[in-house]
Amino acid sequence: MVKMKSGKWVPIVLAIFLFELVCRSSYASYSPADNYLISCGSSQNVTYLGRTFLPDSAQSSRVLKSANSVVASSNSSVPSPVYQSARIFSATSSYKFEIEQKGRHWVRLYFYPLSNSGNNLNSASFTVATDQFVLLSNFTFKNYNGSSMFKEYAINVTSDTFTLYFVPSNNSVAFVNAIEVVSIPDALFPDQALALHPSAPFSGLSDLGFETIYRLNIGGPWISAQNDTLGRTWENDEKYLHVDGSAVRVSVSPSSIQYPASVTSETAPNWVYATAVAMGDANVAGTNYNITWVFPVDPNFRYFVRVHFCDIVSDSLNNLVFNLYINDYIALGSVDLSSLTNGLNVPYYKDFVSNSSTDSHTLNVSVGPDIVADITNATMNGLEIMKISNEAKSLDGLSSVEGLLPKKPSNNNKLRIIIGSVGGAVAALVLVVVCYCCLVARKSKTPHQGHPWLPLPLVYKGTLEEGTKVAVKRGNPRSEQGLAEFRTEIEMLSKLRHRHLVSLIGYCDERSEMILGSFGYLDPEYFRRQQLTEKSDVYSFGVVLMEVLCTRPALNPVLPREQVNIAEWAMTWQKKGMLDQIMDPNLVGKVNLASLKKFGETAEKCLAEHGVDRPSMGDVLWNLEYAFQLEETSSALMEPEDNSTNHIPGIQLTPLEPFDNSVSMIDGGNSRADDDGEDVATSAVFSQLVNPRGR
Repeated sequence: MVKMKSGKWVPIVLAIFLFELVCRSSYASYSPADNYLISCGSSQNVTYLGRTFLPDSAQSSRVLKSANSVVASSNSSVPSPVYQSARIFSATSSYKFEIEQKGRHWVRLYFYPLSNSGNNLNSASFTVATDQFVLLSNFTFKNYNGSSMFKEYAINVTSDTFTLYFVPSNNSVAFVNAIEVVSIPDALFPDQALALHPSAPFSGLSDLGFETIYRLNIGGPWISAQNDTLGRTWENDEKYLHVDGSAVRVSVSPSSIQYPASVTSETAPNWVYATAVAMGDANVAGTNYNITWVFPVDPNFRYFVRVHFCDIVSDSLNNLVFNLYINDYIALGSVDLSSLTNGLNVPYYKDFVSNSSTDSHTLNVSVGPDIVADITNATMNGLEIMKISNEAKSLDGLSSVEGLLPKKPSNNNKLRIIIGSVGGAVAALVLVVVCYCCLVARKSKTPHQGHPWLPLPLVYKGTLEEGTKVAVKRGNPRSEQGLAEFRTEIEMLSKLRHRHLVSLIGYCDERSEMILGSFGYLDPEYFRRQQLTEKSDVYSFGVVLMEVLCTRPALNPVLPREQVNIAEWAMTWQKKGMLDQIMDPNLVGKVNLASLKKFGETAEKCLAEHGVDRPSMGDVLWNLEYAFQLEETSSALMEPEDNSTNHIPGIQLTPLEPFDNSVSMIDGGNSRADDDGEDVATSAVFSQLVNPRGR
């Protein structure tokens, strides 16, 4: 392992790099199903970074549709060969590509305003879009800080063709120098990542577009597309460091990197994992500082952040423990890479979704030592930051594709006439029915009528996103009596749960329609598996227990951050044995401590992170009855031992067996495993709970 101060690592690392380029074994090559490399406006092939770009008029599987375009080329000095030519459009034009393999594709665009094109390309204003996403909106080079521009996007293509549109602004032109449309391995981008602040799973990434903003080889040199199996470029991180000298550059031989099954060279090249930073001399008081990178970003977007780790710093396992922060929020706590990977020099990565910093147009990423670690150190190997498309499906601005692309004309006038006629007839019929219903309702009302007649509410059949079949009951919004009945039914179903009753999933109160999804009660295991189980109700009941004890709602966003979620907040105090500190002040000093302890233990078991660790509802009711009897007989009891589940002498308990999920004990030992038996047993517990002494 080689360690170097910032600024002195370059010659050594470059020497190792050149040596590895000569001696390393070839990467396991990824062969993309779709691999379009287009040199726009060129009359011949162009070689760039070991890849060959073909003229945009030379491929039969790619169609150029242009109302009017010209070709420009230059023999003068340009940033790279792909910028030597351009195709210029004076009207909306497009490239259409045939797609062999659906899924994520790199869409890479090259722009350079050639000076001898006959047009002032530096002032040209234009939009670039796909069928789904806006990539550039009214872009102009005069507002861009750079002589040439390279853009990389990751777009999920779901059809057999992919179209790229170039739309000039009024009295302007659009242009492009080169285009790449290349397949990406399916496993490279997930559908879910961990959202931050608040921390929760973020699903649906497959439906969103990404734009690469930053891709860093931390602690190492620039890696060109030629040395990446997916044609990516990785830049050095030094200019983004918040404090110079806060990091020491560390490197090992790339051949020593041991990829696990879950990480490949497509995830990141071994040169990313073979170089890193560790904590250096930041010239600050104390050693517990963070290494921080600061990135300017657009605050109007969310960002996909992938952090790459590989412990090339430690000499043995379980020595390096540190924290990862994104925008000052802890993203990963007490990270022990060797425990996560079961070894050293083994790559590991983690994905997050984050906004920009709330007080500036920046996104900050930091690593720092964990306060409980024996060794004060932290490390990072690579970092990728990608902009996520917004609600308008745009990666630049707030306009959608529909608002930027011209509407496609339709020649099927006959079909439009038929559809219009049918639509008009249906509208007329609906109007007649509405008028008739209003007339009948008016005639049916009399001044002496005690309660207005209510038609049966409409019931709709529906399916939730995860496939659950549901019945949706819709009340009569014009009747106050119907509203009251609807509320009564919600309250009743919220209190009861029986196999012969339809379970209440939720309700909403929006635009006079009422229907319930509250995240304060939702089983955290649901976020991981997207499935509700019988133990999900147990978790929700545990939240209710804490609501009753503390007399506050499950979620209260106006409270300090650590108190917003009652389940998390109450469990913090319960584990300290100090639940009495947050209970209803009116109950303080009036509740038997043994009863309170049993109540807290029961709620804690209900709120277990994993459903398998939670009790059955039968066991919950048994324990609540126990707590109730402790309270009833508190005057005759002494404080119980720490193990409050032991029977306390002096309490006459009705013998109740703990309930098993498969067998219910009924009528003195007759065993039944069907649902009816479970209902009877549950009913018995309810009767014991309501009247524990048989009075």
